[in-house]
Amino acid sequence: MKTIRRWLRLCAFFGFQFGFVWPMMRWYWGVRFRRRHKVPLGPCIVVANHNSHLDAGVLMQMFPAWRMPHVHPVAAADYFGENAWRRMLSMAWMNAMPIERTAPPGKDVLQPMIDALAAGETLIFFPEGSRGEPGVVAAFRPGIGKIVKSVPGVLVLPVFLSGTERSMPRGESVPLPLGIDVNIGKPRTYSPLADARDIAEEIRNAVLALAPPPLPVPGPRPVPPIRIACCGIDGETNRALVLALTERLGASGSTIGFGETMLEADARGVREATRVPPAGSRAWPRLLAWAFRTGSIYRGDKFAEMVLRVRVDEALQDGRTARFVVSEGSPLVDLLAWAQADFYRGVFDEKGLQQILLYLSGQRKIPLGDWIGFIRKAPEVWLLNVFDLAHPQAPDVLVLTTIRPEAAMEKIRSRGRALEPHQHDAFLGELQDAYVEVAAVLRRRRVEVVDLSAEDLRLAESADSIDAACRRVALKGVETPAAG
Repeated sequence: MKTIRRWLRLCAFFGFQFGFVWPMMRWYWGVRFRRRHKVPLGPCIVVANHNSHLDAGVLMQMFPAWRMPHVHPVAAADYFGENAWRRMLSMAWMNAMPIERTAPPGKDVLQPMIDALAAGETLIFFPEGSRGEPGVVAAFRPGIGKIVKSVPGVLVLPVFLSGTERSMPRGESVPLPLGIDVNIGKPRTYSPLADARDIAEEIRNAVLALAPPPLPVPGPRPVPPIRIACCGIDGETNRALVLALTERLGASGSTIGFGETMLEADARGVREATRVPPAGSRAWPRLLAWAFRTGSIYRGDKFAEMVLRVRVDEALQDGRTARFVVSEGSPLVDLLAWAQADFYRGVFDEKGLQQILLYLSGQRKIPLGDWIGFIRKAPEVWLLNVFDLAHPQAPDVLVLTTIRPEAAMEKIRSRGRALEPHQHDAFLGELQDAYVEVAAVLRRRRVEVVDLSAEDLRLAESADSIDAACRRVALKGVETPAAG
């Protein structure tokens, strides 16, 4: 009988998680997990800020399906055990572990959690005790410190949730699709000899360190960061340049690097970025990409990722987070080059490229009479412009790397992956020509362009040239080169 009840409970749990929670998180809220690879797959305590009933469901989705039955959100027994509906929602469908917020005499309410960790389970813990005010992280109660002291060596995973306080704040019962960001920190352990309150405070500081940059306060507007984009058909070279430039420029001021992962650098060195501005939901861009059949490198999810990247870049423009922003590629430059090489097959002249540039940057709207042509040939440009999804801007410094197409193909084949339809000598040659044309257009719009050969690249010398270009931009006081 116990086995039957266990299987029924598992069926209810997985049915709710993958029949309702997972689709809602992915398609309705567009939850974005940052550094998901850091989530331990063994026993640990996930600790996060708490503003909404959505929080536990979001954090459950960090784990693979096989681990989820061993993950237990710690829930207030007096609230979630109040009636049959809440008990079913929390205990059967969310696999929650109840905790008494007021300890009866002689009873240790933390012991079930300590026993669960010792048995290899994972806990999701909200040490604030209850949902707090949006944007405010209250003091962590010492209970989390007592649990950590009682299970020496247990991993504690700090997480900061952004967006749940807007999607479903306290007192609201109808969630809104406003986007949720889950910023995951590095798992760590704490000395069992430390005081419980000190451990709780250290864990709170680790969670707060993952919070996105605060909104600008009234006052003089800081100077926007200098943006450097490494573009061209050789992605390997562009990635190497991003890493080298992030380290080099970080010595002069705070720097954000967009590569395979998001990096931050300063005088202390280069590390994985933690304080990333929220970018909103990807659900709407993904749906539009599917409906209007975006293609090439911007098919489906890739289009949504590009939109979110532009939004992060826009958020960084307040100048408070970074002095330099270095990126592998540029949404605006890449879109222009691909439009020229793939959709229009080189028939655009400079005037046509200038027009597309204005459409992408949001300075002009695409005329109604041109909609059909754009939907057929360049739906990405049309979606960004008509639906006002994002406004990619020209970089201040464009680093254009060139390489023989056959040499680029050798690098691509050496990875051992299946080739994409566009990965052949002829198209890569056309795409490289398109990048050169785009660079010429931007150069006339006061963008600093640094030309480099990927086949004869000296990173130190190249970094010197790009650093000098950044200094020229700083002296000119250029803020939005594409508006010139």
